[in-house]
Amino acid sequence: MSTSPRDESIAAGAEKDSLQVFTKPESTDFSDVDPYLVSFDGPDDQLNPVNWSKRRKWCIVGLTSAMTLVVNLATLMCAPAAPLILKDFGSSNLMYGNFLVSVWELGEAFGPLVLAPLSELYGRSPIYHCANIGFIIFSIAGALSVNLNMLIAFRFLNGVTVASVTLGPSIVGDLFITEERATAMAIMNLAPLLGPVAGPIVGGYMSQNIGWRWLWWFVAIFAGVLEANFVWLFRETYKVKILQQKAIRLQKATGNIAYKVEYKASAQGKNFLLHLMLRPLRMLIFSPIVSLLAVYVALVFGYLYLLLTSITEVFEDIYNFSTGTASLTFLGLGVGMTIGLMSCGRLLDRYVKKMKAAGGMKPEHRLPPMILGGLVIPISLFLYGWTAQYRLHWIAPVIGTALLGFGVAATIIPAFSYLVDAFGIHAASAVAANITLRCVTGALLPLAGPPLYKKLGVGWGNSLLGFIALAFAPMPLLLMKYGERIRKSSKYQVAF
Repeated sequence: MSTSPRDESIAAGAEKDSLQVFTKPESTDFSDVDPYLVSFDGPDDQLNPVNWSKRRKWCIVGLTSAMTLVVNLATLMCAPAAPLILKDFGSSNLMYGNFLVSVWELGEAFGPLVLAPLSELYGRSPIYHCANIGFIIFSIAGALSVNLNMLIAFRFLNGVTVASVTLGPSIVGDLFITEERATAMAIMNLAPLLGPVAGPIVGGYMSQNIGWRWLWWFVAIFAGVLEANFVWLFRETYKVKILQQKAIRLQKATGNIAYKVEYKASAQGKNFLLHLMLRPLRMLIFSPIVSLLAVYVALVFGYLYLLLTSITEVFEDIYNFSTGTASLTFLGLGVGMTIGLMSCGRLLDRYVKKMKAAGGMKPEHRLPPMILGGLVIPISLFLYGWTAQYRLHWIAPVIGTALLGFGVAATIIPAFSYLVDAFGIHAASAVAANITLRCVTGALLPLAGPPLYKKLGVGWGNSLLGFIALAFAPMPLLLMKYGERIRKSSKYQVAF
């Protein structure tokens, strides 16, 4: 005897409800269309991550941020240790030293193309755990390397297995409603921005006192402790995966396999996995919103890495600082980014709440801080370059780097928040497209620093960078004015 969907739902102890089937849902009430579509039991369902307790949500944010800090410390910890590493392996080729640092970014550019779409298929939790375990294994292998090529290979693989930077913004989107995301996004991004600043300081003193191999052991131990906490505390946050698990429970409880989740894969068959992994690249190429933001963020991130890789030499040559003292000048960037992150997060949440109360909330309301960032970045480059060129007191160029740090934060937080709001369930892939381009730029643009400063000097070299940044400054205004029209235009609708 057949049973009705309502009877089956009651037997399973669940209320029948539904969820939109399409790539970018506009509504969540489709129970009148198909009673077997599974969704959350109303707006207060505790299965929905946005309804979890604040303690649980902030615990996940804290864990993810801590893992992000570890991987970003590791990014540049080896920069001051590069001469010691080359000496230990009997090499005098400085290119190996530069490549040892930058190869991480190349790995991190490749990793998101795989990790992000897989997290949209299998959920955040299994991909995060697998990536963390891989990261720990490759860190240990780096510490045990017996030659330079082996060390470079494991540095690349370390970059590939960085999941926290890619999945962090998407996890924030899973956990928080729109008007609460900016503060969480600021805290989540504090680590990836401060890690590269603190990395050279920690790496410089640690490599000189206990040896460069302990840089890798330190990262492996730190990441291992965090992964143990992830196993204990982290839970699946991806709504699609949570609902799929609910549908399976309903199928088992009722014996009816008709229950399903409306999010369906847009490709099938043997090319399914390839289709998924190409999603970030398709977004980068065919979505004007993703591509414009990716280019702008990549430029800003490239400037940050150019300064991170050249600031020690500038203060050693111009101000005769020792290596240890020169590494402390990175604190200017750290202070500026911290101020930018905290102020940007608070202001964005207040602004979004105000817009939502007025009935006009849209993703483009995330972008106003980028206008300020677009003006501060060229000013900071001019200040840093010319105060160092004329050998003014060392605090003057440090203030310039602090302003750059503020501008970087005021750019990255709104950009990631915008992508999460605009692309919903495919936010991880949109963020991955952004990270891929910024990592490539972060790896390659610093290579232009030494010849640029050699030919033009610190003053005109940074001024050239400042003029380029000034040319890109109108980008946020253009997105604020035309972004919604582009997103909704049928001409730019792409099946992701």
